[in-house]
Amino acid sequence: LREEFLQAIMLPLIAFSAGSLIGGATFHMIPSAVERMGNVTEVYIFLDFGFLLFLAIEQFLHWHHSHTHIHRLFNSHAQHPSKPMNLQQYEGEGSCSCRQTSSFDGEPNSASKGTTSSVSIDVETPLDTQSHSPVDPNPTSTLSWLILLADGLHNLIGGMFVGASFLDSIELGLSAWVAAAAHEVPQEIGDFAILIHEGWSKKKALLLNFISALTFPVGGLIAYAASQSIDVSFLIPFAAGNFLYIGASDLIPEIKHHRGVKEDVINFFSFIAGLAILLGIRVAIDGW
Repeated sequence: LREEFLQAIMLPLIAFSAGSLIGGATFHMIPSAVERMGNVTEVYIFLDFGFLLFLAIEQFLHWHHSHTHIHRLFNSHAQHPSKPMNLQQYEGEGSCSCRQTSSFDGEPNSASKGTTSSVSIDVETPLDTQSHSPVDPNPTSTLSWLILLADGLHNLIGGMFVGASFLDSIELGLSAWVAAAAHEVPQEIGDFAILIHEGWSKKKALLLNFISALTFPVGGLIAYAASQSIDVSFLIPFAAGNFLYIGASDLIPEIKHHRGVKEDVINFFSFIAGLAILLGIRVAIDGW
């Protein structure tokens, strides 16, 4: 795909995926959980637990989803096409959905703000925050493998949620799949761009991205196998909490900043479109 096209669609895709995730949770997963488990406190405990788990992952492990760094990367390259795309100045914003020992504040020309430390995995971000030049000449850094590992784990968890939804009903499974797929598109584009920058060939990056995506059906099979011995209905409100957290905490903050009236209107209606599609699926199957 052309960089100009990716630049144009990245933020609307993020807005659409946010609407899809929130619509999937509110129009489908929460009502289905209440219908299956009853309007009991347990439903809302699992809902909150799904939300809190992903908050804890980001709060304590610094595992964060971010997509706008790719938008800024393409925008910078479009303005200066003679310069190669430099993704390293955006590494550390959580762009890789993984943990790093340092993070950059996202302002390419703001050396005074410096870095903040994080924990858990000793991976040196290849960035000198004063000169913004790479300090690690190795093009296939550990960062690339962490991207794939985190993406595979994320897909595994998503597969379990969608699998549990299909076990409840085709309608719920379809809505969960649509919401998950809408979220995966901008994430996979961003991961692919990072792997290419890290020195991987397009063929290798696509192949390993595909392999990491195979954990999604594995998650569905795990949910199915578990359903043979236990009731997996609790995964439905748990997944709803996860969807609400990613949509409201990770994605909406990336699109809400003012970028001009035209861009804001496009992003706003892209969000509404995500909600509308999930509402449309519910109305088409269950009516008002």
